[in-house]
Amino acid sequence: MNPDPHADTASVFQADTVFQADTADLRRHAADVEATARRLDGAGAAAPHTETTPRWATATAADLAAGAARRSLALIGDDTAETAQRITAAARAYEEADARAATRLRLTR
Repeated sequence: MNPDPHADTASVFQADTVFQADTADLRRHAADVEATARRLDGAGAAAPHTETTPRWATATAADLAAGAARRSLALIGDDTAETAQRITAAARAYEEADARAATRLRLTR
């Protein structure tokens, strides 16, 4: 058990308002989002390719639709991975801001 309940919490003070961010929780969520991104990428790669023989009238349309779905999953996976990186960056920024505020507070005492 962590003796300080706010050890993983960054606080940003502005006027009379306190904003707290649970950075450990943000990092856990970022890891979950990153796992989702990997699943999305894997789903696109694992999708079966359409059969082109015999050459039915709908084979070309099915092939185009499957390709579009794979590309869409790849793009969504990339966007989701970027979101995970941004969540991690936000957690890091909150921690850095909290460290700077703590340093300023120590220097004023």
